[in-house]
Amino acid sequence: MKKSPPAIARLPEDPQRRLRVLVFTTVFPNREQPLHGTFVVERVRHAAKLADIHVIAPIPWHRVVRGLPPRREVAAGLPVSHPVLWYPPKILGSLRGLFMFLSTFREIVRLRATFDFDLIDAHFAYPDGWAAVLLGRWFHRPVCITLRGTIEQWSRRPLGRFLCDWAMRRAARVIAVAESLAERARQGGIPPQRIAVIANGIDTDRFHPLDASEARRRVGWRTDGRLLVSVGHVSPRKGFHRVIRALPRILKSFPDAYVTIVGGRGAEEDNSAELRALAQRLGLADRVAFIGAKPPDDVALWLAAADLFILASDFEGCPNVVLEAMACGRPLVATKVGDIERMVPSFAGVLFDDPEDEAALADCVVAALGRKWDDTRIRNHVAARSWDDVAEAVAAQWQLAVNPKPAVILADQPLPVRPASARPIVTGPPSLPENPS
Repeated sequence: MKKSPPAIARLPEDPQRRLRVLVFTTVFPNREQPLHGTFVVERVRHAAKLADIHVIAPIPWHRVVRGLPPRREVAAGLPVSHPVLWYPPKILGSLRGLFMFLSTFREIVRLRATFDFDLIDAHFAYPDGWAAVLLGRWFHRPVCITLRGTIEQWSRRPLGRFLCDWAMRRAARVIAVAESLAERARQGGIPPQRIAVIANGIDTDRFHPLDASEARRRVGWRTDGRLLVSVGHVSPRKGFHRVIRALPRILKSFPDAYVTIVGGRGAEEDNSAELRALAQRLGLADRVAFIGAKPPDDVALWLAAADLFILASDFEGCPNVVLEAMACGRPLVATKVGDIERMVPSFAGVLFDDPEDEAALADCVVAALGRKWDDTRIRNHVAARSWDDVAEAVAAQWQLAVNPKPAVILADQPLPVRPASARPIVTGPPSLPENPS
């Protein structure tokens, strides 16, 4: 049966007026980091079919030294503003949200002259979501916060947990990309009816099965030997050091094994120098290859070239790379963090409990390499997950944020939203809302 066309978010008083959404995130591509936040940009660019979108993506001040991207640019076909994010380096992390609010306020005031948004769509609970809530209170606009894996990191300390909870409780809607993150929101006191679980999608046209030998030829890798591929921004929490330390155990069973790490510096601490030193110290310099950051098309080739994908992270939400590996028909070994255990059935991979248990990691890799996998079954498990479906589900949450009254909406009818406030554009200096606690 042919699928009905998606409903377009429009204001009821003007059939030509689509819902205007201000996307607020520090994780978005720019000219200096063109591969930054691909999981965010995919959702946003597909949602742009349903609403008018402008992105505010603050850039940390220390990047000014290396050459700041343009203050305003077009990325992934979307208008993007890059206000400078000012904050003290490596201290006062609990005030990062406040500094983000102050750093972006004037840019948003300027933007409202031409883009008087109806909703703020923030990614990550803190600091992005926290700052967005302050901005929403100032501009009298609802806020939707999407939870991703970093909330687990912030919640390890009482103050970080409090800040995340404060933001979520004041958001009109909370979207969790994983059920484990939805549970974290419920633990923070968020009513279940304000939480929606919307997992990430996948581009199955880009990530698809390919003969491993052909994929290796196209990326310039040798055709013999066992290839273990790990993908992600290079940072301690991604666990690349664990994969390297487990490799000697793996080589005892599979002496032709090689590890490739595909990824570069991201927003978190970069430990690439330590990883290279570790490989050298263990005598594995010829067995571990650091490929660097690659565009999505090249990542797809590296996944297709792999015998096995490995993800040994401390924490995750709904990691897209897991879906991408399965879309390429490749089995995986991963830690049971975030929603990975829900995402990966037994016919698609082998999981282990403790990220620090390198012996368990090695044993799982050896077991996976010694097993015959059904590539087609693995691929079919994720083949139906599209970013268009994700965008429609997200747009429905935006509608609930601006018009919380329940209503039956038909797919071929305009979606009702509350008209924008007539409050004049603010041009004065920012101040904190009253009673911020």
